[in-house]
Amino acid sequence: MSAPALTTTLRARRAAAGLSQADLAAQVGVSRQAMSAIEGGRQVPSTTLALQLARALGCAVDDLFGLAGGATLRATWAGAEPSARARVVVGRVDGAFVAHPVTADPHAADGLVTAPLHPDGEVDVQLLADTHDLEHNVLIAGCAPLLGVLAQRLGRRHADARATWLPGDSARALDLLARGHVHLAGVHLAERVDDHARLARAALRARPGTLIHLARWRQGFLVAPGNPLGVRAAADLLRPDVRCALRSPGAGAQALLTRLLRAAGADAPATPGPVAADHTDIARLVRWGVVDVGVGIEAAALAAGLDFVPLTEERFDLIGARATLEEGPVARLLDLIDRPDFRNEAEHFPGYDLSTAGHAAAIAAG
Repeated sequence: MSAPALTTTLRARRAAAGLSQADLAAQVGVSRQAMSAIEGGRQVPSTTLALQLARALGCAVDDLFGLAGGATLRATWAGAEPSARARVVVGRVDGAFVAHPVTADPHAADGLVTAPLHPDGEVDVQLLADTHDLEHNVLIAGCAPLLGVLAQRLGRRHADARATWLPGDSARALDLLARGHVHLAGVHLAERVDDHARLARAALRARPGTLIHLARWRQGFLVAPGNPLGVRAAADLLRPDVRCALRSPGAGAQALLTRLLRAAGADAPATPGPVAADHTDIARLVRWGVVDVGVGIEAAALAAGLDFVPLTEERFDLIGARATLEEGPVARLLDLIDRPDFRNEAEHFPGYDLSTAGHAAAIAAG
């Protein structure tokens, strides 16, 4: 029996990183000709070289190399039109496999899309992980970086459970929950638990659910150290010398910005800047001087060494169908919220208040 052929995404990953063959070859200590042969599938890299390539490109070895003809499965697609060989993470929600595009480099891919999107909204996925592993992958959507901490701790603590954090705004998280594409949605669109309960009932579509409190945080203006432009209130965003970052319409930060501007008699900042992907992106834009201010959480400001002008305090809650939350891996994830080791780790991320984390409220069906 001949050995299965090796497939590789090395060329695409290198190009995406802005590196030439010669650049990458120099980084890992091989010739450009050898790099060309590996990219073309004519040469199989050693284990050491594969690890060096993965490190240079900031990904996992499995993201670069796989065996042709590996196991495949059909999964519901949860993204925009998939590109050829798109890297995906996979989990089983309500008895059906769901594939999400990998949106962050730290996410090791579970598989690669091998065919165009089918008319029924499904894709064929060549697996890079064991199917049993996918059965125990908790999919959780939301914008709080604390979700990444929670997901990583689950994998470290339990051999038979893991979680994947899918960054996205609150509206996107609720939409994924409503479509049955994630187990849990994280939201911060309101200040009162009753308002989040109303959103949960709409997303759960007549299914009984549970709302679990994760954290409270302050949301406000992220500005450069020393607040050189003196941004203190929404009225300051109407000055032409103040460049303000925006968020997508479904983001809690954008909802707050819209309310503040309307109270100040305007629909938009005088000088709107780019649309940021998340709170960390807001901080990055301010730190790099692309914009002067953006609305985000205090934790993002502190992590980036920025000044913070508080505007309001919000709650961040997790929402899921009650039956889903009773499943083993999901239940283990939620159990971590009350554990001292998770809280101790979370304390190293300033700006979060976990004093009431883990409090749950039932969401009636209907």
